[in-house]
Amino acid sequence: QSGAGLQAQLSDGQSLQCDLLISAVGLRPRTELAAAAGLKTGRGIVVDRLLQTSVRHIYALGDCAEVGGLNLLYVMPLMSGVRALGRTLGGTATSVSYGPMPVTVKTPVCPLVVSPPAAGSEGHWSVTGEGGDISALFQAPDGRLLGYALTGAAVQQRLALNKQLPPVLAELPQVLSLTPSF
Repeated sequence: QSGAGLQAQLSDGQSLQCDLLISAVGLRPRTELAAAAGLKTGRGIVVDRLLQTSVRHIYALGDCAEVGGLNLLYVMPLMSGVRALGRTLGGTATSVSYGPMPVTVKTPVCPLVVSPPAAGSEGHWSVTGEGGDISALFQAPDGRLLGYALTGAAVQQRLALNKQLPPVLAELPQVLSLTPSF
C-alpha cells in the first residue's frame, strides 16, 4: 500500500506506483527426465514443427514442448498440437501452427484478456477507456496491430482484434519428411 494506490518493488531496485497490480504465476516445465533420456531441452523439450523431439519417434506437446523457440504454457496451443500430432501419427505429416493466442484471466470482478506483442516488436501502446474498462493496443509503426490488453467491458473487443493479429507461429507449407530438423 502506498497512499491511495499500490507500490510494486522490482527485483532491480526500482519501484512503480500503480492503481492495480496483477500477478500471474506461471508454470515451468520439468525437463530433467527428458534430458536424462538424451532429448534436447531448452525452456522445454525441444521439438520441431511436427512435434518430434531430437530422438526419432519420440514426440512432445503441451506445457513441456518448446516449438520454434516458444514455450506456450496454456490450453490453446495444446489443442493445436493435439490436432497436428494426431494427423502426423496417423500418417499425414502435419506441422503445428498457432494463430493469435490471447490469454484470458477469468476473474468476475475485473475480466482481463491479454495478447502481448512478440518480444522485440517495434511499436507503441495507445490506451483508451476509463475506470475498469480499458483498451490498450500495441501497434507497429505502419499501424498493424501486434498486441493488446483489455479489461472490463473492453474484453468484448477481443474477437475483432484477434482477426487483426499476426499468428504466434505461422502455418508452414506441406511437410514432406518426418525427419526432425535438429
